[in-house]
Amino acid sequence: MIDTKEFLAEMQKQRQRFFPEAPVIYLEELSFYVKARIILSEGSFVEVRFNAHNGRKSYALVRDGKRVAGFDNLGGWHIHPFGKPGAHRRISEPPLAHVFEYFLRGA
Repeated sequence: MIDTKEFLAEMQKQRQRFFPEAPVIYLEELSFYVKARIILSEGSFVEVRFNAHNGRKSYALVRDGKRVAGFDNLGGWHIHPFGKPGAHRRISEPPLAHVFEYFLRGA
């Protein structure tokens, strides 16, 4: 399992690749936990959460206060697809690059 420092490094690498102009706001940053937002535009952001203690990861594309798509591993990896953000479709763990690319296509 990766630690918070490694997770943040990968997040920044992929943010630079897919959202190079987007600033990051860190809402919480502890030695074992991070909650950040990658600001895409006014009212639109990618929320990223990581907990090194339990391995929990969560990614959501949010527009106007509502999740429009997401990925997380609560109860096993699944996607909340565009058009049906309340649905859960089981998947294997996606690389962060895949998550950001999916969001970019729908952003």
